[in-house]
Amino acid sequence: MLGIGSEFKTTEHTNIYANFSKNYRPITFSDLTPSGTTDVIDPNLTDAFGYNIDGGFRGSFKNAISFDIGGFYLLYNNRIGTITQNGAPFKTNIGTTVSKGIESYVEVDVLGLITGNGRLGHLSLYATYSFIDAEYTCWDNPAIVNDPTKTLVGRKVEYVPQQTQRYGVTYIYKSLSATFQLNAIDAVYADALNTETPNSTATVGKIPAYTIMDASITCGFLKNYNIKAGVNNIANVSYFTRRAGGYPGPGLMPGNGRTAFFSIGAKF
Repeated sequence: MLGIGSEFKTTEHTNIYANFSKNYRPITFSDLTPSGTTDVIDPNLTDAFGYNIDGGFRGSFKNAISFDIGGFYLLYNNRIGTITQNGAPFKTNIGTTVSKGIESYVEVDVLGLITGNGRLGHLSLYATYSFIDAEYTCWDNPAIVNDPTKTLVGRKVEYVPQQTQRYGVTYIYKSLSATFQLNAIDAVYADALNTETPNSTATVGKIPAYTIMDASITCGFLKNYNIKAGVNNIANVSYFTRRAGGYPGPGLMPGNGRTAFFSIGAKF
């Protein structure tokens, strides 16, 4: 295992950075534990390994703007996954994946930028965006090595959204703060073969994209007390994030519908 990191200050408040590190993922207890009664674990299961490279540009401006824009490349050898063998789920080392993309973040304190101080409070607009291209580059299933229609090479890695977007606004004035956030997640596949149509038990198939909105407010009083309230999934969007083969499945793992909360806190 080794790694190296570097940083170059372009100005007092900005810098360029770059890193390289080798990765190692040992077999865990969950890898060796069947999730269902019909699951079979490969007795020759081996550890995963690879490396990661990332770099970018980050900094701040007038204490009102902060940002971080970077790219990465991740190589993942001996990836552990599940294939169907002899009619049963078989967990083994299924191949190599490569993930590459960009990740970015920017936050602007609009009132701070205009007034230069916090006299009117702070109104911050923020956004994060990531684009990830994750796919299989090597397929280690000897049973179908000569069948190009069943190869995983070029297929997308399961549960990796190509685009993830988050936008929000936060207003802070003395002991009052309010936040609104929108989250937009791209569609993903639930299995390595990128099955589009769900099966009868809903354990495989594409997971659609979804967009949800959340809002919350916090108000402090008498120095040591605070009140918090909020609503998650304001639009009551119906969505799901995973498909389970074993417990608590089989089937879809739905997200929560509209949920409201209220709390009173104290600090002594």
